[in-house]
Amino acid sequence: MNQDRPPIPASPESAPGNGPQPTPESAPNPSGERPSGVNFDGFAKAVEDAVNNGREDAKKLFEDAIPKAKEDISKGVHDIAYALAYATAFTGAIIREVAPDSLVDGLREGVSAGQRAAEEAARNRRGKQDETNDPTNEVGSVPV
Repeated sequence: MNQDRPPIPASPESAPGNGPQPTPESAPNPSGERPSGVNFDGFAKAVEDAVNNGREDAKKLFEDAIPKAKEDISKGVHDIAYALAYATAFTGAIIREVAPDSLVDGLREGVSAGQRAAEEAARNRRGKQDETNDPTNEVGSVPV
């Protein structure tokens, strides 16, 4: 028993000389080149539109994200300040309870002296700024 299938007869389209006829799009142009059939002008426009839309979307997302980022940064600064103040106050309270009186007195006096020095430095700095901003103090003149 032969299991081979009978050959399929050739269709009229596949017969030699009956191939696809050239269409106006695939017909050679006067220069002898065949057009590719792809409209690159439409493709270029689509790419340009996609880039422009992407740029606009990215700009909008960035503008929407700025207030959120500012809020998050502000909250982070607050949390850091809170932690530093808490740690300082807690440590100070523990030291006052546990440390000998001489240590507590020394810390209290050191804090007081440091505050006075900082206030004096700030006054000196403000005084120097006032001198440089004084309209009567001309460049090259000697203060009297």
